[in-house]
Order: sequence, then C-alpha cells, then structure tokens
Amino acid sequence: MSEEFQLECRLDQPVVLAGRSSDVYSMVTIRPNPVRLGSILESPQGSSLPAHLIVLVDVSGSMDTLIEPDSDARVVGSSNVEGRAVATVESSVPSRKIVAMNVVRSLAERMEPTDRMTLVAFDDQSHPLARMLGPGRELDEAVRRMVDVGGGATCLAKAFGEVRRILTNASVTSETRRIVLLTDGEDNEPDRALDEAEQLGVEFRLPIFALGTGESRADFLMQICRTTLGGSFDNIANERQAEECFQKFFTGQKNILATNVKLQLWLSPEIFVRELYRTKPEVLYVGDMQPDSGNTITIAIEYMERGKMYEFLFRSTVPARDGGRFRLAKATLTYDVPALGVTGGRVEANIAVESSADSDRTLIRTGDVRRVITQAETQRQLLFLQEKRDLLERGQASAKDKDVIARLLEALVRKFEEQGDQANLNLYRQIRDDYLSQGKITQEMMNRSLAASSKVEGAIAVQEVDDF
Repeated sequence: MSEEFQLECRLDQPVVLAGRSSDVYSMVTIRPNPVRLGSILESPQGSSLPAHLIVLVDVSGSMDTLIEPDSDARVVGSSNVEGRAVATVESSVPSRKIVAMNVVRSLAERMEPTDRMTLVAFDDQSHPLARMLGPGRELDEAVRRMVDVGGGATCLAKAFGEVRRILTNASVTSETRRIVLLTDGEDNEPDRALDEAEQLGVEFRLPIFALGTGESRADFLMQICRTTLGGSFDNIANERQAEECFQKFFTGQKNILATNVKLQLWLSPEIFVRELYRTKPEVLYVGDMQPDSGNTITIAIEYMERGKMYEFLFRSTVPARDGGRFRLAKATLTYDVPALGVTGGRVEANIAVESSADSDRTLIRTGDVRRVITQAETQRQLLFLQEKRDLLERGQASAKDKDVIARLLEALVRKFEEQGDQANLNLYRQIRDDYLSQGKITQEMMNRSLAASSKVEGAIAVQEVDDF
C-alpha cells in the first residue's frame, strides 16, 4: 500500500569533485500523495478536527498606542508608559489593544461548537481570562474583560508559564492546539520567554503563530516560533493586515490534514552539518544543526495543512572521497492522518551525493534548489542586518559595522532593481537613503523586511557581503 505522503530529496550540486571536500545543500520536500489522500484533499469540508486555540495577548501600557500614525489625531494630554513620556490623543485610528481584541473576537465568532479557547492577557503579570471555553456568552465576556487588565511592562514568560499550568491540569484530548501570540513591544525578559516557549514545545508540542505590531522585535518573535517548526511569524501594521493574518491563521487551524508530524534526519558521521532552514510553507532560518548522540536531528512539524507543501533545507560539508555514491543522510517522516484512521504512518528516503573526477559533471546545479537557497539566505542576511542595527541603536557600531550596513543595503537595492520588484525596491531605497542621511534604521523597517522575507512568493535574493 502506498504511503500518505511522499518525500523528495534533492541536492543543489548532485556531483562533487573527487578528492576534495565540498559544501552541498540538501532539500527535503514533503508532498501529499493524491492516490491515498485524494478524497480528503478534494473535499475537506466537514472533516475539520476540533481545535483548542490558545490566545496570548499583550496588554502592556504600550498597547494603548495607535496601531498606525494618525495625522489628524488631537493631543489631549500626556502620560508615562513603561518609563517613557507619551502624548494622549483622540483619534479614529484604533489602538493596538483594540485591534488585538478584534482579532480575538473574530476567532471566537468563527469557532465551531466542538472548538475551545484559552485566553491569557499579559503585561508584567499573566491575566488568565478563559480556560478552555467553547463559543458562547462566557467566552464573549472573557474577551471583553481584556480592556480591564494590563498597563504594566512586558513579560511574555509569565503568559507561557500560565499556559503550562493550564495544560498540565487539563485532560488529554485529540484536539489540535496552537498558540496565537499578539504582542507589540520588546520583552523585558527575552531569554526567560524563550526558555518557557521551548519548554512548552517539549512538553506539549505547541506551534506558535506570532503576530507582531508596532515596534515589536521581529527577530525575537522568529526565535519564539522556532520552538517547533510548525510556527510562523507575521507583522501587523494596520487593521487590514490584522484581519488578513487572522484569516490566515483560522483557515489553517481548521484545515489540518496530518497531526503528530515529525521529520527525522539521520546524518552520516562523516559529514560536518551546518545551518538548517524551513523553506515552505514560510521561510524560517533555524540556525546551526545540533545532532543527538545517534547523529539524528528531529524536526517537530506537529501539523500539516491541506493545500500546503512542506520543505526543509540544510547545508553540510562532504569529506574528500575517491569516487562513487555517498549517503549524506536518511530522511524519515512520521505522522497520523485522523480522517483515514492512520496512526504512526511512516515514509523514508535517502539523500546521496556522487563524487567524480569529471570536472564538467560537477558544474551541474539544480536550479529550483538554488532559488530556494537564495530565498532562505535572505532571511539570514536580514537577521545579520538586525544585529548591526542594534549596535547602531546602542551607539556601539564601529566604522567597519557601518560600512557593512551600507554595502548590504546597496546590495538589496541592486537586487530588487534587477528583479523589477518595485514595491520592495522602494522599501529598500528608503531604508538605504534614511541610513545614509540619518545614520539609522528604524525597527519598524526591520520588521517589515523580516516579515517579507518569511513569505516564499515574496522572498528576495541578496549577494554575499563579506564582513571583513
């Protein structure tokens, strides 16, 4: 009997030169098998799994800031928010908190009778408002109470800790679970938040869908999403984008095809493994791989949705060999498909490279893999730019750092000119021109860039900028 999913493994360079070590990229693509899943793929209606939506909403003082600038706002006073003096205004533009409440209210309205929601607001404390409630009056009242709490600093770790307490005391169910995180500011204890997120991933396998607003740190939220590789990040700049992100999340949550999904990569002890990326359905730079004692990497995907392809890319250094084929890795996918009653499904595929003395054969490159590499490396470059921008912000950037920033921004502008991508070209021209004239890059610009880099269809390519 054929498996429910197919694994396709390809290299950017299928043949390497004998007698030399080489860097190669391996791409593992997970595709649904229409022979086994055809009826489910074609008619998903009525087959949605019950969902437990775990919603964490930042209600710190800065969430009362307008979601976007309003030139018509009328200043009516001033106040102190999280240690900073701010103007109090009257405006038709909603605050970040109101937009977040609207997102949560939309989720509650779309829930089916078998769905549940846990709602935790947080500032420097956690404020549990709903514990595993179904749709109805009690949940609506919990959403309304969001306006009555908060106003302090930001400590996401408290919210994650509250979720752990709730789930630890909950009965085991077959529902799907994801965290929706809405936050706007730099966390006061980011390392603690990351530790708590990782613990949630280990204990409860909870993918995190993070929505950042305003001056949120996109790089930090991406780190939070990496605790399982079923998570994703987006940035909200206005009400319209908030609605689009909500729709994306809810559709995905009600469209889950496979659960308990894991991809294991057994890696040959002879290779030196380097960075790992998730490249579909969104791009997420994971970082250097750390195999366990059995030379295996376990990637927790958790859920796969209908209509989406899943793809992972990693780089490794192949040792010098005399010739012949060499197995770099073995990929093993395990999963459940509840609609078919499949538990413990499994499919395997080998990843092999050939060594040859024929130099002409080593010039062959796999074009679509190379395109994915450029997309993935873009996000890594932007995270590098974020580090340099932080040095600027702290007044610690050296002349060398400033030169690297200028060269990287110029490379981005040239690349978008070559691609004819006018929207991104305008964005990076503005970042470059602001940097050259004012010597700074705003966090809002970094957030927009990093959010764009996670979208496969909008991913960009940049040339290498050496950090001498």
